[in-house]
Amino acid sequence: MNSALVLLSESENVIDRIQGLGDAKSQLNDPNYWSSVGIIALTGILVVFLILAILIFVFWLMGTVFKLMDKSKKAKAQAKKDAELIEAKPAAEAEPEAETAEELSDDEEIVAVISAAIAAYTESSFTVKSIKKRGDGRGGRSAWSAAGISENTRPF
Repeated sequence: MNSALVLLSESENVIDRIQGLGDAKSQLNDPNYWSSVGIIALTGILVVFLILAILIFVFWLMGTVFKLMDKSKKAKAQAKKDAELIEAKPAAEAEPEAETAEELSDDEEIVAVISAAIAAYTESSFTVKSIKKRGDGRGGRSAWSAAGISENTRPF
């Protein structure tokens, strides 16, 4: 670090000396010109890498702080979820059959509504034999991925 400060103070003297020479021909004829250029270049490189190291440290520090904050939020959410489960267990143990019957009636109602909508749309009679959950048709890909695949595989 001390060498960087020495180079910075030395580079100020070098710049003043080079500016005092006047034209480019006298600068190139100066015996210390290339050493002056080297000092200026080295000072610039040191400043860039010093700032880069500071930025890397700042971003690393921010990442660790945000990870700790995220972990604490997850821990609080998990504790709240566990507390809700403990409170809900006695109520769920009292009437397990009533809950499943209610869920089945909701499913049957949804099936009836969907069947009625299809019958009204097609104006024909039909029988629902089975109901299966269908995937989104993209094979688990995002919309952008599916669009890229369809774009690259369509016929010319």
